[in-house]
Amino acid sequence: MNKTLNEFYRAGFISTAISEGIYDVLSNGPESIEDMQRNIGTGIDKEGLKAWLDLGVAIGELDKKNGGYSIKSSFSKKILKPANDTWKAFFQARVEIFYDYIKNTPALLKQNKKFDFSHSYGELFAKSSRTVEPLLIDVVDKIIPSNGACRLLEAGCGSGIYIKRACDRNPNLTVIGLELQKPVADFARENTIIWQINNRVTIEHIDVRHFQSDNQFNIVTFFNLIYYFPEDERTELLRNLGNLLSPGGTLILTTLCPANDPSIQLMNLWSSMTDGFGPLPTPDNVCDQLYDAGFNEIQFEKLIPAFYLFKARKSGY
Repeated sequence: MNKTLNEFYRAGFISTAISEGIYDVLSNGPESIEDMQRNIGTGIDKEGLKAWLDLGVAIGELDKKNGGYSIKSSFSKKILKPANDTWKAFFQARVEIFYDYIKNTPALLKQNKKFDFSHSYGELFAKSSRTVEPLLIDVVDKIIPSNGACRLLEAGCGSGIYIKRACDRNPNLTVIGLELQKPVADFARENTIIWQINNRVTIEHIDVRHFQSDNQFNIVTFFNLIYYFPEDERTELLRNLGNLLSPGGTLILTTLCPANDPSIQLMNLWSSMTDGFGPLPTPDNVCDQLYDAGFNEIQFEKLIPAFYLFKARKSGY
């Protein structure tokens, strides 16, 4: 029991130390209670702060010498490295957001309710989603032609990192990126300026279901988003994306699919229990919805366990 509970305590302690800036202070070296009060707020109760830090010592996350506290565990030290920022967000999302789903789902089900999606977590989700970035970078390299005029639509562009990769690959590419969350859209727009591709890229703050265009696209990408929509809306959504394609154009879709793995099942719980979303689809589900949406040339492959890539076209173009 202690082993299980200690891991629970550790996860909560580490995530809180990150989100509340405690680790930012401690990363500079040993800090006394008085030093920490000056850094995080002079009005903080000294005994309460000491009790919280001493818990960190007891569970092995902090070290305490001569009245000063410092970070001890190798996990905490590693997750704070800038190179691991994506995994830090991944960890925080599971502790700060998904834990509520584990704890409160049965109670909400009894009330016939679901969780509301909070856009305040947009940046955290955007960062944590980059865990699959190496896979999707490879997908972009394979689907974007290296030269020639090409129009790309990316639904749910996030930070714009895949748009940048596509633009780097093809100097003649033009792109429209769609993003539902305004802060994330603004962030992507700023990135296009920093990357000096804003003359070829337009970022629109819009729900993909409401997007219309007089121009058609050679490629439409839909990365890891289908479970953000209810099951009964997915076919119509895919049909609308297909209507945005030019003759011979291709829809590229990636998604997690259910698997007997705790992390994947946690994602399935999150998407299934968030109002307006839906469960992770099986590969057969996606294929059936693509066929119903009018696509009849469909290929799919497993990139890694539980993560699939789909390519869909309409023959006769």
